[in-house]
Amino acid sequence: MSDPVATAADIAVIIPLFNGAAWIRQTLASVLAQTLPAREIIVVDDGSSDDSIAIVRSFPEVALHRHPGKGTHQTRQFGFERSTAALVTFLDQDDLWHPRHLELLSTLLRDDPAACAAVSRTLTYEDERELHFPTPFLGPERFDPWDSFPFHRIDTPSFVLIRRSVLEAIGGWPARNAWSSDVQAWFQLASLAPMVRNASATAAYRVQHREATSTRWRLERAHEYFLNIRTSCEALARERGLSHPAEAERRLRQCRILEPMAEVIEALERADPVLMRSALTQLEAELTRSESPGSATLADLVIGTLSWYMRPTLTSGDAWQWRPWCGRSTGASPTPSGIWDGWCPSTRRVPTRRPS
Repeated sequence: MSDPVATAADIAVIIPLFNGAAWIRQTLASVLAQTLPAREIIVVDDGSSDDSIAIVRSFPEVALHRHPGKGTHQTRQFGFERSTAALVTFLDQDDLWHPRHLELLSTLLRDDPAACAAVSRTLTYEDERELHFPTPFLGPERFDPWDSFPFHRIDTPSFVLIRRSVLEAIGGWPARNAWSSDVQAWFQLASLAPMVRNASATAAYRVQHREATSTRWRLERAHEYFLNIRTSCEALARERGLSHPAEAERRLRQCRILEPMAEVIEALERADPVLMRSALTQLEAELTRSESPGSATLADLVIGTLSWYMRPTLTSGDAWQWRPWCGRSTGASPTPSGIWDGWCPSTRRVPTRRPS
């Protein structure tokens, strides 16, 4: 049998941990099952009070560090600073990989030396027992987060393998702003070098659970959360203008769509149908004015983003009505005109939880 250390790739897997006892065993098992083993597997605990630590310690291949009370993004940077591998990936404690995940993404980076990061297509799941990956394959695709700015299409860092040198060039994982660190990371990395995406799904994202930080934020502070993302996108647009002057005005114009979206979220939090109708009218007008990406694609991105922010706040009955509305909105019509007609906020039940 070959020595697993001798055949390990120069990859660091960094896993933030907080009360993840229900998932961390399966997540670590998916890391250790990789056909191309990682040289470093680093778990950073953020102050867990459940059995997470004991579970991690049962894996002798895993290095455990403690960094309590700092938050997920600070924890990622803490782990990055304690790693040395040339390639780095940040895996969430409840996400899973197909055994060929690292093999395929590292091959993409080997074959494309100019790429700063490789991204996997992904699946979503609620229970790992029901998760079935299709047969994976190597299929490089062009991928640039700026194509969909101010939206991004990377739901979690679990899907991305990053060159250490480029991550260091942006100062490491951008942990200063807990609300928008991943948004900043993808756009800043893509401004320095291209990304590449694999056409097959080798990573799986667990559908939201109430213990997740993003779920708590969306339940309790969704409007504040979104305003912070908007501020970060405006700063990224200005930063992009410095390195790509020809794009400066266009990137700032693209951020305008975020203002009526913020009002939609505020209206939902306040259960204010008047504000909602006004916000949706402004949003449709902004969609009509927007020139890039194409209006139908942009409408899809807007609806997907609003749905993600609203979903934890809506009642089960609301969610039942929200899904077909999204389906009508993203249907055959190539233009945004009239897409808001199917949803009347005045019929919605008031959310039971309010921002503090």
